[in-house]
Formats: sequence, structure tokens, C-alpha cells
Amino acid sequence: MRSPRSPKAFTLIELLVVIAIIAILIGLLLPAVQKVREAAARMKCSNNLKQYGLAMHNFHDAQGSLPPASFTTPVRTSWLPYIWPYLEMGNVAAKYDFTQPFYASPNTIVSTLNGPYAATSPVYYCPSDRGSACYAQGDIYWRARGNYVVNWGPIRQPSPTPVPSFSAPFGYTDHVSRSQPLKTKFTSITDGLSNTLLMSEQIIHTVDNQADWRGDFLNDDEQTGKFMTINLPNGGIDEVKSSAYCFNQPAQGLPCTSSANGQVAARSRHTGGVNVVLCDGSVQFIRNSIDLQVWQGMSTMNGGEIVSPN
Repeated sequence: MRSPRSPKAFTLIELLVVIAIIAILIGLLLPAVQKVREAAARMKCSNNLKQYGLAMHNFHDAQGSLPPASFTTPVRTSWLPYIWPYLEMGNVAAKYDFTQPFYASPNTIVSTLNGPYAATSPVYYCPSDRGSACYAQGDIYWRARGNYVVNWGPIRQPSPTPVPSFSAPFGYTDHVSRSQPLKTKFTSITDGLSNTLLMSEQIIHTVDNQADWRGDFLNDDEQTGKFMTINLPNGGIDEVKSSAYCFNQPAQGLPCTSSANGQVAARSRHTGGVNVVLCDGSVQFIRNSIDLQVWQGMSTMNGGEIVSPN
């Protein structure tokens, strides 16, 4: 009797064809997966900004104004500790002492991550950027960094003379003196809450132990914790008062130089634009291609412009 024929094996050519087909399918699926992942990250980022908008409204309801962007008299602090209780960070707020500057104990325990200023929260981070805990460790006053900053308007800081006749929701009463912060009431936003920017995104510098001010939102210094609308979203070159606080990384979307009167743009890792929260608490995605006059008009609260982000 003849033995049964053995099954025919794949030839090398057939195997290569199968591998090529699988590679093509992966190549087709990968962009779709990346788009879904970015859409989810952008939604999470929008939700974070929504929480900041609600926290600002709750603070305003309790105190009668928005918090100061930074405060130097009697002690130095930034805007964020004021709204900790409204960001479900009451345990952190309970450890913070407003009678002491942010860099002193118990607020910061030098060269450690033990103080409330080094506490982190998921609401600090956009998943499209670094997305997890990161710190400002370029000096001995270690503190958390984050992606969300307040609207300073089309105004350098400190503002050169002559000072402008308009304001953003955050700034100084004379646009110059750090001891005279604005404490804006919603009734002062005469351009309308739904037409005025409250906060936006900022890319965090990539190295924790370098003293780059971008993302250093718990610091009250000149160009920290805020964005300016002098340039379009993700546009222009950031300028801070000293090159020691600005590490030029244009390939990573972080171009910078030093300037006595600095400015920092709204920036994100999202494709085509940035998320913002308006003063009415609504969140929108603003394209990089928005008209500069519209972008700047949205950032002032009393400029008299009639603008729409759409």
C-alpha cells in the first residue's frame, strides 16, 4: 500500500507574502489607534481644565473675586494654593501656611518632596504631554510642576511703558508691580465671561533638575504660572528674564530666549491647537490658526472687542 502524502508546507515566498500583509494591516491600524489615544488624552485634558474652571468659580463665590495670579506682599505665593480646596486637594491645602512664603517651611521642605508644594495630582497633567508627576528641582525649593496656566493677556511681564489701557483676568493693577495683583470680580469682565479666556495649557520642560520656568506653575516669579497672547497658540518664541530659567529646545516645541520683559505662549502636545477654559467655565479647543487679533481679543476682559473663537 502507498503511504499517504504529507501536507504541503509553506514556501518562503508565501510566508513573506503573509508577513507583508500583516505589516500592511498593522500600518493601517496604527494611525487609527494613535488617533483614538490622542482623542482620549485631549478629552482628559479638557476635563482637567473644566475642573479648574469650576474651582475658580467656587473660589469666586466664596471670596468675591478670582484669586491673584501671584502675590508678593506680605509673602510670595502663586494662584494655585488658593483653589486647592476646590480641586479635591483639601488635605494639601490644610498643610499650607499662607503666612509663610511658598519656599519656606512648612510649605516647602528644602531639597525634599515632603512639603505640600511638592504634592501632585492627576489634575495637574495633560496626558498628551508628560502626563505624570514631575517637579521643579532646579533649586533647593522642590515643587510640583503642571500643564495649566492662567491668562495674562497680550501683555509682557513686567509690562514696558506705556502700560496698556486694558487688562486680562490675571495680572497687576498697574501691569508692573508684583505687590499689586489683580483680584478680578466677574462683574469687571465687561467683555463677557463667555468671550474671555481664563486658562490654557503650557508644555512642561522635559528635565526636572533644570530651572526652566515653563510648567513651574507653583512659582510666583515673572513668567511662571501664566501665558500671554502676544503670539498665537504654539507660536513664537518664549522669552523669560534670564537664560538660566529657559532651556531652548525647539525640536520639542520649546523655543526660548531671555528678555527683560518676558512672555510665554500657550502650548500643547495636541495636534493643531490648545485646550482653553473660558471665564464662564466652558472648555473649547482653539486652533493654532486662529486670527491673532481674535486670540488677543479673547484674552482681554475689558477691551471692548466683539469676538468669537469660532
